[in-house]
Amino acid sequence: MSMSSAVSEVSVFKPTNELSEVFGEPALVGLEKREVYDGFLSLIASAIKPTDPIGWLLTKDVTDLSWDIRRERIIKVEIIKYYQKEVVAELIKSLAPPGQFMTAMYRIFQADDDLTLWETDPEARVKIDEALAAKGHSTSAVLARAYMRGATQIDTIDKRIAVYERRRDTTLSEAGLWNDRLRQQLDQATTAIIEGEFTEAAEGD
Repeated sequence: MSMSSAVSEVSVFKPTNELSEVFGEPALVGLEKREVYDGFLSLIASAIKPTDPIGWLLTKDVTDLSWDIRRERIIKVEIIKYYQKEVVAELIKSLAPPGQFMTAMYRIFQADDDLTLWETDPEARVKIDEALAAKGHSTSAVLARAYMRGATQIDTIDKRIAVYERRRDTTLSEAGLWNDRLRQQLDQATTAIIEGEFTEAAEGD
C-alpha cells in the first residue's frame, strides 16, 4: 500500500449509523433550521477533516459550540433592539404637536403608529430619528440608553459567549492534536510498509 492510497482510505471516513445515533438530533430552537445546521456542520468538518470516530466527535463538539455562540449573538442583538424600541417608545411622545389637547391626542392615537413605522419602515425611521435628534435624542444616545437598560442581560450573554469560545478553542486544539497523532501513526505505518516492501524485494533478489 502506498502512502497516497493510505491517506485516501483514511480521508474518506464518514460517520457510521451508530455514531449518527449518538449525535442525535441537533438542539435547535425558535426559527433555527436543520439544513442551515447541517451545512454548518459540513463546513466545520471540511476544515477539521475528521478521519475517525474521535475526530467526528470533536467536530460535532466544535460545531455545537460554534452554533451556541451564533445563537447567543443573535439573542444579544434582539435584546438591544428590544430596549432600543422601549427607549424610542418613551421619547417619541416628545414629538407631539404643541397644545395640551393636541399633545394628548398624539400620545393616545398617533404615537404607537409612529413607533410601528419606526420599527418597520426604513424611510419613516430616518425621519423619526431626525426628529428625535432635533429634540436632543441622537441615535447614538438612544442606543446608549438601550445598552444601559439591557446591561445585565448583555453582560450575561457576553460571559456565556466567552465560555463557549474557550471551550471551542480547547476542542479545536484537541482536534488538531488528534489529527497530528493520526498523521504520525500513518507516516509510521507507511514507512513500515515501504521498508517491508524493500526488504522483501531485496530478499527476492
